[in-house]
Parts: sequence; C-alpha cells; structure tokens
Amino acid sequence: MVMFIGIDYISGPLMKFGKYLEAEQVPEWGKMYVDYKGLKKQVGVVAKALDAKNSGIEERSSLLRRASTYLGYDSFSLGNAEAAMSNSSSSPSPVPFPESPSMPIPPAVAAVPEHSLRRELADDSGCCSRAGCTKCSHFDSIVSASPQIAMNMSAGNMGKVASTSMALAHDANIKIPISAQDSFTDNIRQRRAPVASGDCLSDEAYKKALAARLPEELEFFEQLEQELAKVNDFYRQKQTLFSSRLDNIKKQQVIYDEMLSEEIEAANLKIRPNMTKSFSSMNKLSMSPSTSKAGGKASTRASSMDASKGSSSSSSSSDPSPQLRAARSKIKHAMLELYRGIDLLKNYRILCYTAFIKALKKYQKVAKWCEGTEYFLNRVDACYMATSSQLNKMASELEGMYVSRYAGGSRSRGMNKLRLNPTGTGSSNQGCIFRCGLMLGTSVPLIVRAIYEANLIENEDRLPYHRQLLQIYGSIFLVILFLLLFSLNIMAWARAHINYRFIFEVDPRDFLNSWQFLELSSFFLLISSVVFWVNFTLRIEHNAYICIYVLLGVLLGLFLMPIRTFYWTSRWWLMKSLWRILFSGLYRVEFRDFFLGDEMCSLTYTFSMILMLGCAGTHKWSDLDDTCNTSQWWSNAAFLMLPNVFRLLQCIRRFVDSGDAFPHLANGAKYSSTIITIWLASANRIAGGNAWRSVWVASAIANSCFTSLWDLLMDWGLFESRSKHRFLRSELKFDRPWVYYVAIVVDVILRFVWITQISPNFFSFGHKVHQSTIAYIAAVLEVLRRFSWNFFRVENEHISNCGQFRATTDIPLPFSFDAAGQASDCERTHNEFDHPCASAEPSAPVSPQSTISPTPHTRI
Repeated sequence: MVMFIGIDYISGPLMKFGKYLEAEQVPEWGKMYVDYKGLKKQVGVVAKALDAKNSGIEERSSLLRRASTYLGYDSFSLGNAEAAMSNSSSSPSPVPFPESPSMPIPPAVAAVPEHSLRRELADDSGCCSRAGCTKCSHFDSIVSASPQIAMNMSAGNMGKVASTSMALAHDANIKIPISAQDSFTDNIRQRRAPVASGDCLSDEAYKKALAARLPEELEFFEQLEQELAKVNDFYRQKQTLFSSRLDNIKKQQVIYDEMLSEEIEAANLKIRPNMTKSFSSMNKLSMSPSTSKAGGKASTRASSMDASKGSSSSSSSSDPSPQLRAARSKIKHAMLELYRGIDLLKNYRILCYTAFIKALKKYQKVAKWCEGTEYFLNRVDACYMATSSQLNKMASELEGMYVSRYAGGSRSRGMNKLRLNPTGTGSSNQGCIFRCGLMLGTSVPLIVRAIYEANLIENEDRLPYHRQLLQIYGSIFLVILFLLLFSLNIMAWARAHINYRFIFEVDPRDFLNSWQFLELSSFFLLISSVVFWVNFTLRIEHNAYICIYVLLGVLLGLFLMPIRTFYWTSRWWLMKSLWRILFSGLYRVEFRDFFLGDEMCSLTYTFSMILMLGCAGTHKWSDLDDTCNTSQWWSNAAFLMLPNVFRLLQCIRRFVDSGDAFPHLANGAKYSSTIITIWLASANRIAGGNAWRSVWVASAIANSCFTSLWDLLMDWGLFESRSKHRFLRSELKFDRPWVYYVAIVVDVILRFVWITQISPNFFSFGHKVHQSTIAYIAAVLEVLRRFSWNFFRVENEHISNCGQFRATTDIPLPFSFDAAGQASDCERTHNEFDHPCASAEPSAPVSPQSTISPTPHTRI
C-alpha cells in the first residue's frame, strides 16, 4: 500500500522522481500518465527564454552605464533602467535619461543595488523577485505538504518502491504514517482550504496575466491543461469501469447466497421427516392417550424445531455442491482482481498528482510567477481525480465483503489476501542468487566429467546401450537448458518493464520472479547432473539404465507432488496449462496456451525420446541398435508432429470462437505446413530415394520461409510502416535497436537449421560425427532460437496491451442475468456449469434461456 511521506522526494539522494515515475507506473497505462519528461523539457525551454531575455537587459544596462559615464552622470542609478527594460517586452518606452547633471535622483531609486537587475535562476527558495510576497511561501508550504509516493508494489510494477520508501524515511528520520491512498482526498481538502480562502487569481485575471507572459510559458501551461484533462478522463473512465464490476460482483454474491440457502433448506427438508417420525414415536410411547391429543401439536412443533436445529447444524458443517464451490471460487477470484485494479488506480492517482506538483515546483523555481503556479495548483486540487472519494469507498466495500465471506471475519487474514506483497527486491533475492551460483557451479564440472567418461571407449564397450542412454539424458538436459534460458527471458522482461505476469495470467500475489525461476531450474540441473555423473563415472556394470528411471521419477515427483510447498502455486499453474494444451480444442485459447504450445514445438527432440525410452524398456535394454532404431519408425513422426497438432487445434478453436479467418486460419496453415514437412522428412528417412528428398527439401524451404515471415511480421510485429526505427516498429521496449536486427538475422538462419540433416559430413567439416549428434546440435540451436523469439513475442503482446490500456482482467462470473437484472431460472439448476465451449461474448444481460456458463476473460 502507498505510504505518506511528508518530505521533498525529488531532492532525495535515492532516485529522481522522473525515473521513479517511469519505474513504478503501470506499464499498460504508461501513455495515460502525466508526461513529466515533456513538462520538464518545456520548463527548460522557459528557462532558456528567460536567460535570453535577461541577458539582453544586462547588455542594454551596460550600454546605459557606459553612456552615463561618458556624459558625466556617474551617480546614475540603474533602477529606472531596470523598470524600463522589464516593461519593454509588453509596451516599449524610452529610457528616462536625466536632462542635466544636476537632476536629483530619488533615494529609493538610488538605493536599488545593481545586481537586482538579474534574475537568479539558480535560487531554490521559490520566492519571486518581489519582497515580502506571501504567496510564494504559501506555495512552498503547499508543495512541502504534498503527498509523496512510497508505495508497496501493485501487480505490473517493478517492486522497488517498498525498499526505496523505507530507506528514504530512514534517511530523513521520520515515521511513515497511514496509507496515502486512503487519506489522499482528505489531505487534498486540508490543503485546498487555505488556497480557496486566499486571494487567488480569477479565471479572467489568470488568462490576462498568462497572455502577458512569454510564449514559452504559455505553451507550458497549455501542456499542463492537456495533461490534466487526459488524466482526469482516464481516471473517471477506469473508476466507472471498476464501479460497474463491483456492482456485478455484489449481484453475483447475492445470487450465490440465495442458492446456498436454498441448498441448505433442501438438505434440511430431507432430514426433517426422519427426525419427526422418530420424535412422534417417542411421544406415543411416553404419553398417555388422554394427553397425546392435547400435547400433540406442541410436541410436533417442538420436534420440528429440534429437527430444524439438527439439520441446520449438519448442513452447515457439510460443504456446498461442486457447482456452488466453483461459483464461489470465481467470485472470490473476481474480488481479488478488482481489488488489484482499484489499488493500481489509487497508485495512478497519487503518481499523477505528485507529477503535477513537481512540474509546478520546477516552473516556480525558474519563472518566479507565484500567482500562476498557485492558480494551477488550485486547479489540480479541485479536479475530479483529486476530489473523488468513490474509489476509497469501493475499496472499503470490497474489503468488507471479502473479510466477512472469504476470511471468516478476520480482517488481518482478509487484507493479507487482498493486498499485494512487495516481491522481487534485490535484498530478498540475495540468498536465492547465492544458491543459484552454488548449484550451477557444482553442476557444470559434474556434466563435463560425465561427458568425458561417457565418450571413453571402455564405457562404450561396457554399456551396449551407451548411445541411447546419452540421447535420453540429452533430451532431459535440453528441457533444463530451456528452463535456464527462460529465467533470462523473465529477467529481461522485468528490466524492460514488460508486465509478463499479467500476460501469462499468473497470480500477482504469489509468483516466481526471475531469480526464483533460475533457482528452480538450477536445482533440477543439479539433480540431473549428479545422476548423470553417477551413471557414467562410477562404472556401474549391471542395470545402469536404472539411473535414468530414478532421475525421471525424482524430477516428475518434485513437479507433481501435491504438497503446498516448493512453489506450489507456480507448479499448479503449469500443470493446468499443460492439461489445457493436452486437450487443445476443448478449451478457449489464452495467450499462455498458445505460447506454451509454441515452446513445445521447439522441444520435439524430447518428444521423440519418449518413444525411445518406451521401446528400450519394452526390450529390456538389449539390442537397442536393431530393435529401437526409432528414426525409421512412422510412430516417431507422430511424436514429432504432436506439438504442432496441438497448435493447429488451438488455431481452429480460436477461429471458431472469434470467426476471424485471419490470422487464425493462416496461422493454422503455418502449423499444417510444419506437420507436412515432418511427415516428408520421415518418409525420406524411411523410404529414401531422390524423389522423396526433393519433395522434402522443397517443403522444408517453403515452411522455413513461411515461419520466418510469420515470426517477424506477426509474432514480433516488425517491419511496421512509417516506423522511426527502420524495418522495426515505432515502439520498442528494449533500449538498443541493434538487438532487433541481430535477432532478425539469427531467427531466419536458425529456421533453416534442418539443412544440416541433408549432408551431415559436410557440416561436420570432414570429421566422423554420428547422425544423432548432428540432430542433437540442431535441437540445441532450435532451443536457442526459441529463447531469442521469446523476448520479442512477449514484448509485442505487452505493447498490444498498452495500446488498449489493459492492466487488469475481467474475471468471468458464474451467473448471467435477464433483462430485469434477475438470475435466470435455469442457472439455479447448475446445468452445464463451467462448460468449455462457453459463449465468447462478455458478460451482458441475456435471455432467461441462457445457461450458467462463465464469460471469457476480458482484459481491461
């Protein structure tokens, strides 16, 4: 949460506000923040204009001084000249030279010092040139009381603010009071009170005074007006959107509560008849016939009340139905996402407000126009963004709902779930970085030693399945290399302020940062390298292949173990994503689905080793050169095509959901061409002959050209027309454009890496290299190409989100409404809940015939 610090942040030793604003803004909303750099630049233009004006005055005053000396007026004061020069810009008038040397000089004018002619631009006091100006001190007091920004990170920010604000507060020896997010509007009202009661300029007086200023100053205030209007409109739009979401959530919660009460009542009705019978039988035995009639009604009433209590307690202890549990989960998730959006908007408001304060303060130091700065500060304090308290009310209402229904009434537990904890700071990653270095430093020597031992002739003679064992180990290390490189992708995205967490829809309250991901990958590498080293260095004579099963069991066990530790949230996210890919076509396709599908397309070598491992186990690891030459099998082609088949099904599903033939069917054609190429390559290996080779080469060339163009034009969004970067796009998140040019060349070259399979002897430079080694090198190069591709694919998606200002996700809610705003009757039957083929339209009033199906994710 944002903390309030009552000191001048921009003068602090830690970080300039401009860099702070750039680092801590919501990346997708970047264009809607105050253009603080542009305002600073315009202040610099104003300063240069004032310098030029003052230098002209000094030159003319020097000329006057020399002329007065020449004419014998040594005691001539420059006070009148100063007044004349300062007024010359608006209404030029001649300088009042005295007519005779005996002309008396007024004492007040003669007492004016010579240096008063100059404007002291370096003065930081903020006072104008007029002595005793109370407005300047008033403006300084307002600025010094302005809310400074020291916020815990929300999702989408970089996570540096918590440590920065704490360090800043420690250096200033002050305490951090309550959140400035919650007290923001109250602080504005307290500061506005003296401003409103003062003698601020009226609108007409402000316009007249501004017209008399320099053109550069007029341009500065026009830019301020534009920025204020932009910020106000965007803030109002987002607040209205979040308010409508909150209303929908409240309606959904009411429906859920009603359905839960109906379910409990139905359970009570089932229990009540049995308990009534038992009570009535007991009454017949204990009561006489004369008293049974008189007390029958009372006893029946009492028994039913007791039964109701018993059934109520039993039903309350039982869990709701699976449909209601799923609805509860969706509503809870929607609350968390909405609270995150409200938190982002609060941070947006404080950042923009402080940017205006800082820009006005810089202008005041340069121009010394206290009336203009105070007038516009009053405009900022009175704007909708600064005065609206609706956002705080929405947050308070949402907190109350969540605490009462999903936190058992415990506010501390509920707020811990709602708030975003700062993660990713350098101090918290020190232990993680140390462990990464330790595990990587241990793994590399083990791998090098194991490779050396594996290539000794005696080991090849000792293990008849030596080559197959190396291929399987190589496929495992290929996946781990991919994970290690992906941690570098995350590191680069975070450094470039690319909101990868939002793009991949990971939980912003519990996610892996780059160092944690690297630590997890390094741990897998350490386990694999130890088993690899044991397998070949300790010279196990019998059943050496058991080590590979042990390694696979440990790795899969660590990944699949259902224990809420060892990064459980991230592992569960990946499990669900892989499940969605496995059943591609049955679920709506999200970015993470087709992104992971593309990643799997670069790991086809590992898919082929699954067939090798199954064949070796079936034949008990004997005579594998003859029995398990999987490269000559048609089933091997099926395994190689499997990731591309998943992507083809995803493209078809996206076309069905959206109805857009382009780009979805065109993208599907790309994967179809890859499938055909893989099949032709297998036919060339199995059947042989020049005819098959020619067809395969032609198909491979066409596929490589097709996929290369798709990478550059569609996935990376390059070759944009009228771009300021030649052959690239206008907006680049990575600082150095040459990186893009290198990536273009590398991507195209590595798309043609299949050429190495045409003539392995040529590409081995005359050395005798096995065909499997060439295939493995090609697989490693494909992983490296995908590593490069990842940078710019996620960057392009991020830029697309920024263009539409999408920083939060509209979570699909379980219940739809009819035109009157009531839940549909068929919703209460729980039919087709969470159907994978739900409607593609966002939540809207629908007809009573609609089923209880969630709407898809909509990013806002």
